Amino acid sequence: MTIRRHTITPAASRSRRRGSRLRMLASAAALAALAGGCASATAVTAATTGAAASTSAPPPSPGTSVPPGTRMPNPGQAGTPSTTARMVCSPEIRNDVTRILAPPKAPTTTSTWTDHLYTCTYHLPTGHLVLTVKESPDAASANAYFASLRSHLGPTTPLTVAQALGNPGYESAGGTVVVLKDGMTLRVDATGMTAASGPHHLSRADLAYEIASDILGCWNG
Repeated sequence: MTIRRHTITPAASRSRRRGSRLRMLASAAALAALAGGCASATAVTAATTGAAASTSAPPPSPGTSVPPGTRMPNPGQAGTPSTTARMVCSPEIRNDVTRILAPPKAPTTTSTWTDHLYTCTYHLPTGHLVLTVKESPDAASANAYFASLRSHLGPTTPLTVAQALGNPGYESAGGTVVVLKDGMTLRVDATGMTAASGPHHLSRADLAYEIASDILGCWNG
């Protein structure tokens, strides 16, 4: 059986795209449950959060911060990013990027790890897609980093709880999506891509959102 995600069309209105995004997230989550790589990410999340599923605070409202006391994920070994952070550069996400954009060949990637910030850059014929994950040691640090990114993006729109799979998040019209989950700040930056990408001519904002939803689907399992 083949599972297809809903695709956003450029002719749709902003409100219609929002509805499509909700359906797309549900489909992404379903596909994530079937994908081996997503299953491994679920295992990593479970291992790093321990019993947080039964004791953590309820999901925050859109645009709010991580509640104090939220259990932070354990970082990787000294000097290395966690397996969860590295998923943004994994074969699974690379396959998603290839599926969405349909380039002549699978994109190459380069990655860096500096100051607990993991950066994965996808090199595509139509530009660069940059994914970053900031691993913060506590809720205060995570919230501060989440807020600092927003201050540098200019006007942003909060993602609803459903759109961000229960996590605080926001997006810019220019093509950046930011989501904060368990002390990890995911940023998908499509501003280096062409205005209409892939066979479905996705805008930068819609491309960033679709990639972010794929990653969150894997992180959530």
